[in-house]
Amino acid sequence: MDIERLWEELSELKEGVKRLWEAIGKLEGEILLGDTQLQRAIKARGIRIHRKDPTDDLLFSPEASPQERDSFYQLLRHYSFRLFLRDLISKKESFRAEELLRYCSLEAVQKYISLLLKLNIIETIGERTFRLLKRSIYSFGPTLEWFIAQMFKREFASPAFYGVKFRDTTSGGDYDVISLWEGHLVYVEIKSSPPKGIERGEIGSFLARITDLLPDIAFLFNDTQLRMKDKLVLMFEEEIYERYGTSGRDRFPVERLMDELFHINHRIYIVNSRKDVIANFNLCLRDSLLHQKATFFPILPLHSGR
Repeated sequence: MDIERLWEELSELKEGVKRLWEAIGKLEGEILLGDTQLQRAIKARGIRIHRKDPTDDLLFSPEASPQERDSFYQLLRHYSFRLFLRDLISKKESFRAEELLRYCSLEAVQKYISLLLKLNIIETIGERTFRLLKRSIYSFGPTLEWFIAQMFKREFASPAFYGVKFRDTTSGGDYDVISLWEGHLVYVEIKSSPPKGIERGEIGSFLARITDLLPDIAFLFNDTQLRMKDKLVLMFEEEIYERYGTSGRDRFPVERLMDELFHINHRIYIVNSRKDVIANFNLCLRDSLLHQKATFFPILPLHSGR
């Protein structure tokens, strides 16, 4: 290769790098703008953020690269992987593949272990024996909150915070995920335990946080494929009756949207992971938007002829 051609390729490479940095700068600006808009929506409700996006209790290191975070996010989209992680955390000090077969086949467990080794989430401590690198982790909950916040950012192009704590709210507690979707403030309460592990008081706390934050749309998301009607829906109905008496059934009915997705006046949604968590959230968000728009643009039935 002659020197002239070398300089030409070097110039093209420099130009490509320049365009890449410009694109990165633009993307960072969009992210910062989105975060600012979300903070503005929260501030408009007279609430101040005390803490958000904590990293101490996440399964991966804060130093994880964007590629590692992306790989981990893609894995978390699979329900079986999320179940596997819960099992792994319970045996975080030392485990073998054969001890993690509660939810997955041996082949799947071996695949997950190999991927977690590459992502520096676990380490080898003996022959076919492993342990979690961050052994201070006691719950899958914070990582699940991170995943749902990432879902809003990646799948719905919406800024999102997780693990949010406010100053001076009457209900107290953490708000698991808050996002700004299509100009609507969205609050998500996340439960990683099965429905039998959720108490009615938690439903009352969820409704109290809604009263404090005043979101446009709220979700109670239970990361399970079990039925919602048998326990969670009943607890919502009991809590509504406790607050509003018999009139609550007419004012705030808990109705089935489809399958195991339920809603209250198309503003509060009860969601699980059956079929696909991202698709379920998408269905509920679209339903809420449809009913808000119908106030201004009535949805007319399709018909043939005049």
